[in-house]
Amino acid sequence: MARVELVIGSTNTHKVEEIRRMLASIPSLGVVPFPDSQAMGSIEEDGKTFAENAGKKAAIYAKYLYAWRGASASGRHTAAGTDDTGVIDKEAANLAREEARGLFGLDRQGTFGSRVINHDSHRLRASDVLVLADDSGIVVDALGGAPGIHSARYSGVHGDDAANNAKLLDAMRNVPDKKRNARFVCAIALATQNGVVFTVEGKVEGRIARELKGKRGFGYDPLFYYPPFNATFGEVEAVAKDSVSHRSNALKLFKSRLMRLLTQEGLA
Repeated sequence: MARVELVIGSTNTHKVEEIRRMLASIPSLGVVPFPDSQAMGSIEEDGKTFAENAGKKAAIYAKYLYAWRGASASGRHTAAGTDDTGVIDKEAANLAREEARGLFGLDRQGTFGSRVINHDSHRLRASDVLVLADDSGIVVDALGGAPGIHSARYSGVHGDDAANNAKLLDAMRNVPDKKRNARFVCAIALATQNGVVFTVEGKVEGRIARELKGKRGFGYDPLFYYPPFNATFGEVEAVAKDSVSHRSNALKLFKSRLMRLLTQEGLA
């Protein structure tokens, strides 16, 4: 039975499922999605690196969830805090937002600002809220590192895979095969309500294909050609992709760091 709960701070259902699948091998860990990440508003990804953005998102999700659970425990809203579908009720969300506001700041549109508190104690307690968040993208050498940290909104619309892929294909239209090198990068952060505990990063090298191939995966997978497979990530089964992907490589490091911390505190 799981003894420790790890919440995934993401609105991307594909990403959540991928992370849950990869962390399933830790018996003492219960990996769950954030109860209702839409309720807390968007997080401005204004970091200069994938690691900065991952840390910011993890810290904000953790503080928000901690505030929400505190409001629930104090009886300041409905006892459960969620409806029967597991969605945070509006009163709980508003209370949690107000408490998170003091630490991170919110503008009038409800977007979280850029202040993040880091701590270096690297100690976990059973009462801590543990949140994993990541930031990932594709880095293309011929484009000077673009799309990079702007991968999800490369086309101008966040999360529009078709538009993002179309723009990347257009940008690479006249680039010869020998200069189409690219890599997926994934930074993963662990945070508690006190701030970021650690951040790790994984990569996988490949090339940008000349056309979309495959309907599996998500994001830029149909354009990312991986030579050892002689196929794009969009053409291979999830188990094959999971064995070599940037997220898989980052999660291997994440699991190792997390297990050391859990064992140190007698939580594993």
